[in-house]
Amino acid sequence: MVALLQRLRGRYVLACLTNNMRVGHGAVMSATSEGAAEIQAMFALVDHVIESWRIGVRKPEPEFYRIACERTGVAPHEAVFLDDLGINLSPRAPLGMHTIKVDEPEPAIAALEALLELA
Repeated sequence: MVALLQRLRGRYVLACLTNNMRVGHGAVMSATSEGAAEIQAMFALVDHVIESWRIGVRKPEPEFYRIACERTGVAPHEAVFLDDLGINLSPRAPLGMHTIKVDEPEPAIAALEALLELA
């Protein structure tokens, strides 16, 4: 996934949408300081980090996605949202967002490349 983010950076608006909580280590609220460093490095690859605790609404509430689109300047029908939890993908239908369920990285990357016509 990191290699994909590096490849897409500068070509697309990249954002991380997270339901993290105000507990743990560092700005990313990881359970360990090592985990916090890894997550912070990933956050550095994206243009926006939308955190539920900062905006006061969590995935899968539709308002979370509306706020994310507003803050990133991406229209919902132009957005592709990847998540490992299917429940977080369900609100996209009324908004018109594309979604990809991430069970394993390789199929998710292939699906995104196909959607973006990168393959």
